[in-house]
This record gives sequence, C-alpha cells and structure tokens, in this order.
Amino acid sequence: MFLKTSLNRLRGRSMLDPRAASAEQLFLAPPFSQEVVAAIRLISTRLPLKPDEASRLLWQNESNAACQAEYEALQPLFNKIENPGRVLEIGPGFGRSVVFFHQKGLFAESEISLYDADGTSTRYKQKYYDQPPRWPDTSSFCGNLSLLQTMLNYNQVQQFRIFDARQMPLAALPGPFDLIYGFYSIGFHWSLEYYLDDLEPLLHQNTIVICTLNKNFRTFPRLQQFSTRVVKCREVKKKAPPLRLLILSKGPLPEVGQSLVEAFPESYR
Repeated sequence: MFLKTSLNRLRGRSMLDPRAASAEQLFLAPPFSQEVVAAIRLISTRLPLKPDEASRLLWQNESNAACQAEYEALQPLFNKIENPGRVLEIGPGFGRSVVFFHQKGLFAESEISLYDADGTSTRYKQKYYDQPPRWPDTSSFCGNLSLLQTMLNYNQVQQFRIFDARQMPLAALPGPFDLIYGFYSIGFHWSLEYYLDDLEPLLHQNTIVICTLNKNFRTFPRLQQFSTRVVKCREVKKKAPPLRLLILSKGPLPEVGQSLVEAFPESYR
C-alpha cells in the first residue's frame, strides 16, 4: 500500500485523463497549508499533494474534473426531474460536488444537509466494503468537518447544515429528502446493501438515491423493491474504465442509462 501510494504521488498530474484539464473550475480550493494537505490526503490518496500552489491547483482541477464527469453522467436524469428542495450528501469530503452542483444551478435553492465525521485513517480496503463498521462505530469516516465548513464558506455556499455522524445515526437525520447521494462513499467503499435500513426512514415515494458503485458490485435481492437505473460515469484517472452510478427510488424513474439487468447481466444468469 505504501509503495502504491508513493508511486501515485510521484506521477501527479500525469495520472489524470487529458480531458480533466478542460473541466470548469467551479469548485475553488483555498490556499494550502500543512493542515489542509494532511486532511485532504486522507481522502485523495492518489495525488502528490504538498502545501504549495501547484498542489492546490492539481487538487482543484481533479475535484472539478470528477464533478463535471458526475454532472454530465447524471444530466439526462436532472433534465427530467425538478430541482431537489431538500438534499442530503453522505460522505461529502470537502464539499466539491455541493459547490459544483450549486454553481450549475441544481442546488441553487436547495436546503443541503451533509453527513460525515472527523477521521484519522483511510479505510478503503475491500474487507470494509463487505463488512462496513456500523454506528456508533464511525471509524470508517475520514472527513474533517471544520475544513468542510471552511471550503463551503470559501465557495460562498450558504444554505447547508453539517451533521456529525458521531452524534447521530444516519436514520435519525431530519428527513425525508428529495435527493440523497454519495460519491465514493456508500455503494463504493461500503456496500449499499448494509445501508438500506438506514436510508429508508429518509425516503419519500419519489426520493432519488444516487451512489457510485464499487467495481466488484453485485446485485442483491432487496434492490428488487426499488426502481433502479445505472449510468456510466467517466473516470478522471487516465486509461481507467468508466465508473457506474446507481440511481434508486421507491417510485418510478426516468428511463436513463441502463437497467440493472443490462448493466450487470452476469448477476441474472
């Protein structure tokens, strides 16, 4: 793991897909200090970050490239639904997607809730995906709530509230929400199967849930209780295969992307 991380930090900008350089710079990174870099490294483990301007621009560029890829992948869905009034992001990191989607107008009038916890270690291994820690164990979170607030304030996002996962379980949040999402959190680092009980109290009939899927994702029986669609999302890492985003709701969904059967035919053989 140390060798892989060290190599990633040596590669730096060369790791990013060439299209990343053309991403709209809607999320702005503040000046980098040692403390800021240490916090970001827990989440952005593949970048060679230092407390300097080159690193700030590199991280800002990667953040915006990821946001733009996610926005473009979900735009066919966004074009067919009303802008969400109440939004919840699980594991927001430092708020890149909130800022980007806000600047795009999707969250301009939204009440935004963010659920995360301070952390000191990164738990991205497959064993945590298959057996994620359950509340009140929040050791799988690697956020920095103070820095998250600083980033949102720096980008002039105002209508938000941060909920500390150490203080309340996910199911206790003041739902329901119109949109619940997590990029690189539930569904990616931790299997969605283990979180549906926590999510259900936060859903109304037309709530839309979106999450990035782990490369080893397999369907599971309970998904049949929901409407689901899968869309492909461009990876910002050079030569990497596309990611997949799962869209889920109790009610009907627009026919965007693929069905689960089309996206994961091996699970239905």
